[in-house]
Amino acid sequence: MDAGDVKERKVVIAMDGSTHSEYAFNWYLNSFRLPRDLVLLVHCIERHDRFHAALGMSDVKTICDILAQEEKEEQLLKKQLEKRLIDHKLTGTVKTGVGKPGELIVSAARHEKADLIVCGCRGVGKVRRTITGSVSDFIVHHSHVPVIVCRHPSHLHELKDQN
Repeated sequence: MDAGDVKERKVVIAMDGSTHSEYAFNWYLNSFRLPRDLVLLVHCIERHDRFHAALGMSDVKTICDILAQEEKEEQLLKKQLEKRLIDHKLTGTVKTGVGKPGELIVSAARHEKADLIVCGCRGVGKVRRTITGSVSDFIVHHSHVPVIVCRHPSHLHELKDQN
């Protein structure tokens, strides 16, 4: 097969600003990246506790201020992620949204006709994962395309310590 015949891949990378998503991004760059990949960095904004607390108040200005601050934070993060694409010479785009991260990531992958999703894993314990769920578990169970879950090396040490 000639190099010109290589099909481009659409790769969704879930980014939440954690060391775990950074690890997944770097794993993609160092271990999986192909020159013709199209990359979609997806970040989901979750409304903070302060927003939910403010909803119980009658102070509309406080709610508007919180929403404006979150909008600024979202725009700053989007610019940082766009810069990462440029810095690493990746062809792609950034998508941000509000809602449940797993749902947004799977939906973006479906909408963009992605070939693959790459995400990190926070390594939360069984009890917390049972109660709150896990974004990576949701993605694995609801994605229509293969998912690579990159476990941060610190999790391996935690597993060894438990045995």
